[in-house]
Amino acid sequence: MTLADAHIHFFRRGFPGPYGASLLRSDIEAYELLRSAHDIAAALIVGYEGLAIDPGNNAYIRELARTRPWMATVGHVDDIAVAGEATVEALLAAGHAGIALYAPDAATARLVATRPAGFWTVLDRAGAIISLNAPPEAIAELGPVVAAAPDCRFLFSHVGLPGAHPRVPSREAAEARIAPLLALAPMPNVFVKISGLYAISMPEHAWPHEAARPFIDAVLDRFGAARCLWASDFPPALDLVSFAQTVDNPLLGGLAPAERAAVMGGNLLRLLGRAS
Repeated sequence: MTLADAHIHFFRRGFPGPYGASLLRSDIEAYELLRSAHDIAAALIVGYEGLAIDPGNNAYIRELARTRPWMATVGHVDDIAVAGEATVEALLAAGHAGIALYAPDAATARLVATRPAGFWTVLDRAGAIISLNAPPEAIAELGPVVAAAPDCRFLFSHVGLPGAHPRVPSREAAEARIAPLLALAPMPNVFVKISGLYAISMPEHAWPHEAARPFIDAVLDRFGAARCLWASDFPPALDLVSFAQTVDNPLLGGLAPAERAAVMGGNLLRLLGRAS
């Protein structure tokens, strides 16, 4: 089974994480070794220029991608309040396949939803990939954006960021929590990344993160295996679990072999136009 990783990061000085400094000598060198060991054919690198971690991250990941054809990148739109048509034109011209948006709350999501029409027209015309980190409260504001840009592919990260759960919720409670995400399932341009499970199930290090199970079951049921994507969330995940544990996910054990192959790599390869 060929893997394709739908959500990773690279930072010039590494990801500081909870320890204040990267645990890796080099993000890119570490991932190249992991990619070889796990037969990862492609990866979507999600730009992030917030919190002063790496202010030039968009340019840095394009620098890496120029000599690594297995990479596709989405550039971070940091100041969404002022972003316009020129912002996304510049990111696409730099070689990014789309953009990365972080909407931690409903107010920020409303700024996303009220960008000038040209902002979304440029992205829609390009068939851009839109990687979104947004919790349910923010996702509830984004339905009109998704509907207005049908040729964009919207990838919601980390099972819709339902928050931390110390116990396994019921299926009904899980569906209620991510109801805004599930409501987007009829739109064929919406996809869900099965990633960041350590942020859903407490304690964070307790793989395989059983409290994430009903959320995963819900998105697989509503979106189908064809619109769910495995992602490692490298390198933040490595502060809590091993890379092998991000790959070997027992919570996907109910999938048929063809469905699992699609989630673990086939779907992302198709989105990137790299499916054989």
